[in-house]
Amino acid sequence: MAVRRLALCWRWLRCNPVGHWCLLFVVLAVTVGMHDNNVNPYSRYAMLSAIAEDHTFAIDNYRKDTCDWSLAPDGHYYSNKAPGAALLALPLYVPADALVVAHAKDRPTRDARRLQARNDVLDFLAVGMQAVPYALLVMVIAAMLAARGVSRPALELAALAMLFGNTASLLMNMFYGHGLAVVLTLGMVLLLQQQRLFWSGLLLGLNVLTDYGSALFLPIVLLLVLWPGASAGGSRRVARLVHLASGGLLPFLLFVGYHQLCFGGPFTLPNKYQNPVFVEAGQRALWGVIDLFPSPRAAYALLFGAQRSLWVTQPWVLILTALLPWFFWRMRRLDQPRRALVRAWLSLAFGGLLLLFLMNSSFGGWHGGVCPGPRYLSAALPLVGMSLGLMYDCFPRPVRLALWLAVLPSLAIFAVVWAGDVAIWPDHRIWRRVHETLYKFGLVRSYLRLGWIVLGFAITAMVSVTRLLLARRYRTTRFPQAS
Repeated sequence: MAVRRLALCWRWLRCNPVGHWCLLFVVLAVTVGMHDNNVNPYSRYAMLSAIAEDHTFAIDNYRKDTCDWSLAPDGHYYSNKAPGAALLALPLYVPADALVVAHAKDRPTRDARRLQARNDVLDFLAVGMQAVPYALLVMVIAAMLAARGVSRPALELAALAMLFGNTASLLMNMFYGHGLAVVLTLGMVLLLQQQRLFWSGLLLGLNVLTDYGSALFLPIVLLLVLWPGASAGGSRRVARLVHLASGGLLPFLLFVGYHQLCFGGPFTLPNKYQNPVFVEAGQRALWGVIDLFPSPRAAYALLFGAQRSLWVTQPWVLILTALLPWFFWRMRRLDQPRRALVRAWLSLAFGGLLLLFLMNSSFGGWHGGVCPGPRYLSAALPLVGMSLGLMYDCFPRPVRLALWLAVLPSLAIFAVVWAGDVAIWPDHRIWRRVHETLYKFGLVRSYLRLGWIVLGFAITAMVSVTRLLLARRYRTTRFPQAS
């Protein structure tokens, strides 16, 4: 039985319509080591080190390694990040840390070894918890869409947009936490589509514990759970809600317990006590960090600004959003099962993107600091890429061509950013930074990485075209499902 299951898994991996792009993504994530684990991932690493060494969440002994901290009322320093990424990393981090500090005779030696191995451990966590699961989820989504008759070009474009064409994909081999939030979000969406409400609730809760902004998906999920269709009665709705809530109970208890223990209140976030360097005293309504209403200036900068807007970094997202009314008008031609799938996926993708955008526009640090794009929107961007696969076939040829062209700038940014330096400061225009990476700095390492990435894209594109021609020749339209 085990051998048969392994054979089925291998056949599924081999026959997956976008397996070649997913393999390229994992290879690049492993081989192109970013080592740009700056103060953001270092804050999570400080928390992990404190848990391993001091058996506490307080990072007093590791505060010097990061400026991303919060000084709580109890006088101790804690990470100012949501705790989920660090807590979920413990099963991988604990054995890795044991290897790092093996045979160390005292604490100074152990901490010195942890500091020396920090980037390698963070790369290991990022690839193991983000890049590899993300690639597998993209393969599951592609197989699901293929089984519903989505065309091969639509699958190819959706895979490119999800794997290489958005800000979330740029962060997949760095332990910022956004990559893990995306993995949890995609898992939640797939489980919700399969009506596995307990597990959907569990992943949604872990997602909020990992990225506070993911709580904005909750109202959309509740609407989809309470009103799944016309046939759902009142008692059925209550039962569905109970299943969802039971899955989210454990993450909720972890959320309440952690914040009560560290910051004195079950819903007191670390932002309230964070490093004053990130606080705009007297200028923000809540903790000097966030306003009650979106800022028009920040909203414009996120949409069309020259620094890191959606239009500059991933224009296909705005184009697809603008095409939504046209798509809904043409959606009448879809059969009922696919129409239900479209309704759920598009609600989570574009509804989640809208809510995250409104939150991001109200945030003082809307730009996300040192990063290559609007990272606070990243949890919804792969969902939009997933929706691209659903919507693509309903458009005429000129629109489909425009979508292909709109993805190309994102692929160029991906290649150059992963080859060079992802540490793009808020005042840098991202395309100017790309020019500096290629010409001004002129590091041999960057050129070698860029050549490796371009070679990978070229080979994989040839594989993609070959598979497409073979699929057309043998009329291969359906692919094996994951068992």
